[in-house]
Formats: sequence, structure tokens, C-alpha cells
Amino acid sequence: MTNRTTPFHRPLLGAITLFGAVCLASLPAQARDLPEIQDDVFQVANSGAYPPFSYVDTSGNLVGFDVDIAEALAERMGVEADIQTSPWNGIVAALAGGRFDACICSMSVTEEREKAVDFTDSYYRSGLSIWVQEGTDDVNSIDDFAGKNVGSTLGETGNQWATENGEGKWRNQTFQGLPDMLNALTTGRIDVMVADDVPVYVALNDEDIGIKQVDVGELPSWPAAIAIQKNTPELKEALNTALAEIKEDGTYQAIVDKWIGEGVEIE
Repeated sequence: MTNRTTPFHRPLLGAITLFGAVCLASLPAQARDLPEIQDDVFQVANSGAYPPFSYVDTSGNLVGFDVDIAEALAERMGVEADIQTSPWNGIVAALAGGRFDACICSMSVTEEREKAVDFTDSYYRSGLSIWVQEGTDDVNSIDDFAGKNVGSTLGETGNQWATENGEGKWRNQTFQGLPDMLNALTTGRIDVMVADDVPVYVALNDEDIGIKQVDVGELPSWPAAIAIQKNTPELKEALNTALAEIKEDGTYQAIVDKWIGEGVEIE
């Protein structure tokens, strides 16, 4: 994906959660392929705490980019979608265990996740970004994180990156979602924030938050795709076909314009 500056990313699991997901994924009787879904309801999950991709608005409705993508895909597939929220740090385990048929939740494709679930074609790319308070001038490289409080969202790839790179160098603090982490950064509870870039760009468009992005060199990026249970080939094919259709007929770009910004390309 391309956007105002760099591509953007989404979430990974800790070793314990991932181990549980892999174990649950070994239960093929729980997997529902397309025929079973067509006879029932398409159960879709997202975190509900990742604006503008999924969040609960002031009227209590679950809305966002991924919500609209899920509804558009369900319409093309001729199925009814039941879109629900699930805590991010357990969402792979919930999917692999049969609670949901798919996670349309801006999930990055990683080798660890592929051990537990399958993925469709990607629908954008995602990458990590580094943020500090405006006026901060002592963070210009990863080395400058030393001794500081570094925030990331629990279960996200940013959390994995911060954990793997920060051991013994800086203090990691985890949060349940971007809003809480932004608040921690602006109030000084953390010094550095590791986050997906596009959601932060959108937040900055909505209000003057008083933070700035820091270029610390190349950071990881991943394709974001729809996660599904293993052994569901018909569902995977139907979702890939539906994705291609909404990209071809302009539906996809209209959703991007609505939630990310007009003229922004995220593939």
C-alpha cells in the first residue's frame, strides 16, 4: 500500500496465545466451509478497538473500514454477515477454535499466524511507525529508545517488534487499543509509541493530537488479509472472488475514500 508517507500494518500473538491457537486449529471438525455458512450466517470478527478500521461509534454501532468490507463481501457472496467484536490478543485462537468463520480485521499475514489459520489474498499492506510528542527532540533513532517507556498494542505486530528489540534496552507498556495508547503518549505516560501508521494518520486528520512521526529507518511491513479457518477451500475461493469484484467495480475504493481519505491508495 501507499499513502501519505509509508505503508502500514497490523497485529501478532504472544507465544502462549499462539500455541493455544495452533492447538485449536488442529480440530478440523470445527471448521465451517462455504456450504455450511450459506445455510446459516457468516460469523465475522474484528477487535472493535482499531479506528478507523473497526470501532463502536457514539450510537453504539460497530462501524469502520473492515466492517464495510465485510458487508460488501458478504453481499457479493450472497450470505448474511454477523459482525462481532473479540479481544485482539485472543482473536486468532477464537477463529481457529471455530467461534468465527473469518476475521476481517486488518490482520497482517505472518508465518506464526499461518501455522494456526489460513489467509485470503491481501487487501492492503501495513507497516509499523514510530510516534512521539511534538517538541520531543531526543528520539531520532531506535537507539534513542534506551531507558524510555515504549507503548504498543497487546497482540499486535508492533508489540512483538517492541518486545523482541527492546529487551534490556527500554520499558515496554501494552495497551488494548490505539485510543488508550494515544492518550498515554499525549499525557506523558509513555515516551514513544509503536503503531500502525494509517490509523494514526486518520486520528491526526480528525483532531490536533500533538504528536509527530519519527523516521528511525526501515521498519517491518506486511500484507493484510482475511483470516479464515484451515481446511475451508470453498470459503477462501469465494472471498478471493468477492475481493476481486469489489476492487474491480469501485466498491473497495469508495470504502477507502470514506474511512481513510479521498485519493489515498492503500494497496
